[in-house]
Amino acid sequence: MEKIESLNGFLSEENIKRHFEYLRDLRLKLSIHEKSEPGLLGKSISNISRMPLMADYREEVLRLKWLILAHELFFNSFSLSPGLSKVINTCYSSRERFVYEMFLEAMKTEQGFLFVYIDKSVPRIVSESTRGYAFIKYEPVLAIDLCEHSYFSDYGFSKDRYIRNALMYLDTGRLN
Repeated sequence: MEKIESLNGFLSEENIKRHFEYLRDLRLKLSIHEKSEPGLLGKSISNISRMPLMADYREEVLRLKWLILAHELFFNSFSLSPGLSKVINTCYSSRERFVYEMFLEAMKTEQGFLFVYIDKSVPRIVSESTRGYAFIKYEPVLAIDLCEHSYFSDYGFSKDRYIRNALMYLDTGRLN
């Protein structure tokens, strides 16, 4: 319940409901593929990318799996009382500096997600479209949905306001 409450800090209940409905629809579409191709069930993105499937079919399954994982991570990346991170303080000197770097990267990103992953004890910030390498190349720890549909109904064209509000609730303590 706390995850939904933390999303309420920067998204309306209606917007959160739409996000969860979208995730439910993605899961339903993926389950249809998993039933028609049982070898897909429970496979990671990395494993699916190596399966001998028709290219278009594999791309569709990978896109669905990627979107599901990215949205699930997005929903779990926030907290009402964001934790402190020793890794952030060591690598960025402060949470504020890290959040500022995330803000800059998010503002450069037109669509997709902003991910944070740990690379050799260093938090890395990377933005990706829905055809990115997240979950193949690395295991993201935090995510922010930057697609226009995620914020437009609450913020209109003020993407920067959405990002600032989301970053206030970002649970950087997950990076420890």
